Amino acid sequence: MDQQERRAAQPAPADALPDRAPERPGTSRSRSRHVQLELERLITQGELQPGERLNEVALAKRLGVSRGPVREAARALEKSGLVTVIVNRGAFVRALTLDEAMDIYELNAVIFGLAASQLAVSITAAQAMELQALVDGMDHAGAAADPDAFFALNVRFHECIVSFARNRQAEAVYSDFTKKLLLFRRRSFDRAGNMQQSNSEHRGLLQALAAGQSGLARERAENHARAGRARFLGAIEHEAVPRSGERAGQARPGARPRRRAHA
Repeated sequence: MDQQERRAAQPAPADALPDRAPERPGTSRSRSRHVQLELERLITQGELQPGERLNEVALAKRLGVSRGPVREAARALEKSGLVTVIVNRGAFVRALTLDEAMDIYELNAVIFGLAASQLAVSITAAQAMELQALVDGMDHAGAAADPDAFFALNVRFHECIVSFARNRQAEAVYSDFTKKLLLFRRRSFDRAGNMQQSNSEHRGLLQALAAGQSGLARERAENHARAGRARFLGAIEHEAVPRSGERAGQARPGARPRRRAHA
């Protein structure tokens, strides 16, 4: 056995470095990840619209990187369902059809209900207080007629419940689906009274969680998610959201032009 083989056969010391070093700021991997997160933000906040082509040159200039990280980020976002890459044409923001959105709403309702039922039997005082602060914040945003502030707090409220439940598989699936629905969910608060109604449902759900009522928490969480779907449908009642088989941006006969989602 030569010297290299003997070294390889020896057990690694307890304080040995891992085979894969963590990402460091400024590395190619960290730049690509930063670009991916920024593109994801631009998409979910509506700055990049469904069906819009990702202009590599413009985005690279905006983000202060070369075109390579933008291209890599587009490929990563294709896997998460936010982007569609078409050969010889480029990458485009994926547009969900109405049927796809309804399917995801239903799946999210089931996952959110599961998370709520699990959290109800393990919620801590600190977690309940954090959720209460978010509900109070949404009350203030609703009173101020500030849908953007309300939406940010609403997203955080849902994320906290799923995260606090400590079901990592459910959290990963919920997060993946929720990213695709963010623009649809934002539209749910366009109509008067929807913020107040949604937060009333939040308050009822929080009461069930704090009381440790697992079955009631599941029921209220699922009902809340389905009510959100109904609010969205009411908000886009007269708009040309494509259904299955229709191209994004292709209006149905007699439908009114589609409005841009609020960013």
